Amino acid sequence: MEKDERMNTDASCVHSTSVAAGQSAELLHLSRESAGWDWMSFYVRRIVTGDAWESRNEWEERAIVLLGGHAHLDWAGGSQRIGERCNVFDGLPYVVYLPAGERALFAADTDCELAICSVPSTATLEPRLITPKDVSVSLRGGGNASRQIIDIMRPEFPAD
Repeated sequence: MEKDERMNTDASCVHSTSVAAGQSAELLHLSRESAGWDWMSFYVRRIVTGDAWESRNEWEERAIVLLGGHAHLDWAGGSQRIGERCNVFDGLPYVVYLPAGERALFAADTDCELAICSVPSTATLEPRLITPKDVSVSLRGGGNASRQIIDIMRPEFPAD
């Protein structure tokens, strides 16, 4: 299989970057250019307890999913503590929607992992915090092919 070192991928797999425990870092980097995608970029970032990370992009809107951990969020909606789960299998997520030009600062109260999805945007929209009570859950399939779907941002969500 051919391997692409820029993304730590081969023809059929994408692997996260190996980062020492206790270190804040980007674990996965899939820019739309490096992934060969037309529209979306996707990243995963770890923030260890006591560290902070700021998200700001002038030309892209972002949905930032707190995969696990507890953080203090400072953003246009104020300052508050977010996170109720240890990992993605332990409850429902908090998500911050940031239109282009908006910023958010995540300060980790515990080790956190964030998934960041970004797309180009020129829309003038409001930032929003999506909490576990705002998402919808449904089951699909059956038997050994059943799965739980968590709709974080449904098609009617006001985003570009």
